[in-house]
Amino acid sequence: MKKVLVDVYLQFNLGDDLFLDILANKYPNTEFTINYIGRNYDQFIAKYPNVKRRQYNFFTKVGQHLKFFDYINNYKKLADDFDALIFIGGSIFREEDYHDTLYRDRMQMVNEFKRKKRSVFIIGANFGPYNTNKFLNDYTNFFKLCDDVCFRDMYSYNLFKTLPQVRYAPDIVFQMNLSTFKKKQSVNRVGFSVIDVRHKQGLSNYYNDYINSTVKSIEMFLENGYQCTLISFCEHEGDLRVINTIKSKLSTDLRKNVSVYSYKGNIGESLQLISTFKLFIAARFHANILGLLTKTGLLPIIYSQKTENMLKDINLDKILVNMNELHLQYSENILREAFKNKTDLSLISQESEKHFKILNEFLESPKQLHRSKYQIIK
Repeated sequence: MKKVLVDVYLQFNLGDDLFLDILANKYPNTEFTINYIGRNYDQFIAKYPNVKRRQYNFFTKVGQHLKFFDYINNYKKLADDFDALIFIGGSIFREEDYHDTLYRDRMQMVNEFKRKKRSVFIIGANFGPYNTNKFLNDYTNFFKLCDDVCFRDMYSYNLFKTLPQVRYAPDIVFQMNLSTFKKKQSVNRVGFSVIDVRHKQGLSNYYNDYINSTVKSIEMFLENGYQCTLISFCEHEGDLRVINTIKSKLSTDLRKNVSVYSYKGNIGESLQLISTFKLFIAARFHANILGLLTKTGLLPIIYSQKTENMLKDINLDKILVNMNELHLQYSENILREAFKNKTDLSLISQESEKHFKILNEFLESPKQLHRSKYQIIK
């Protein structure tokens, strides 16, 4: 059994947790260790017999605190202990203020794995947003070290397509089979995937417009006999806080037909709920994909270019709402069309599985992959 270290964003974000769920279920005979020392995910990963986290016991905690050794960033030992390293995630290559620190940390990790001739994979990501050529050049060097880099949108792929290890496949979540979650036709329910635009770079000035347009949209549906469900994909990033603000602006009578759901680690429960929607007004990236997978009418709210890029790649970008046109959230014409905004995902789902093409080869082979032209980059 091969042992693989997995670097993944863990903040009880439904989209990112789906990545880990898909990976663990796809390879039951591979031992995955998440590069995470917190205990708050122990209950979540206990569902997967082949997944564990890095141990952080009393001894290592004291040694780390007193600086006797650096257990957390001991990448040399990690490279000794594991056969491969996987970075799996969506928006994991954004240019932020902390870029230099994060990039240096990632380079140290990958360099140690490559020194030991271990394989390194990047699966399911998009690139950007970015502002500087330095950021682009830094990650060009980073990707050169990797054995496989599979992006989830053509925009990212085109930035690095001259690198032989760079590929494209539709988002990992598209390959999920959600046929077990049946529509309840008797329920007239509209779902709203809500975000805190203040958490997104450069969007704070849209906050009031986003709140007010969402309130108007909810009021319109309630007046026409629909129930509304506001769903938080990630409480840590402010989704639930914004939901509470939206609800506070509704009258007491209207609130009776508005329910709130906050994802806390129960994937099946979340998917079951989404499958009951007749329309999903979806701000979260993976809310759009889950809406399509459950054959729900879709109105994308575009807070990031990554969502529009994904929709363009699957030819479903005709109906959407950008931040500078939030009034369309309560446009009768747009909403009428959104109920019909669906597509056949058969081919897209098959293509999505190609994210794991090179990883399959590695896990089925007794040898390491050597697709990168490795040289130490400081």
